[in-house]
Amino acid sequence: MPFETIKEAIRTGHRVRLSLAEGEYLVEPHILGRDKKGRTLLRAFKLRGPGSTAPWKVFDLERIQSARKVPARFRTPRSGYNPDDPAMSDGIIERI
Repeated sequence: MPFETIKEAIRTGHRVRLSLAEGEYLVEPHILGRDKKGRTLLRAFKLRGPGSTAPWKVFDLERIQSARKVPARFRTPRSGYNPDDPAMSDGIIERI
């Protein structure tokens, strides 16, 4: 189950490999939360994956087909992380 894997990875500081329909991502997960519509979202720093080059990305957990912790760890958030910045928390009303 992606939720439990991601939650544990956030707690332990592990990177995660996410599989979605559009491809695989390698991320450093930081925040799980729910938006105003009740969707569970993940805010993560993208190390590799398809799409834009923007490093911070929001993933809808409903779209994640699988999540696997990888041995690599991270200690602190990457540049640009600010949990109080409106750009980092738009729509997230609850942190898990």
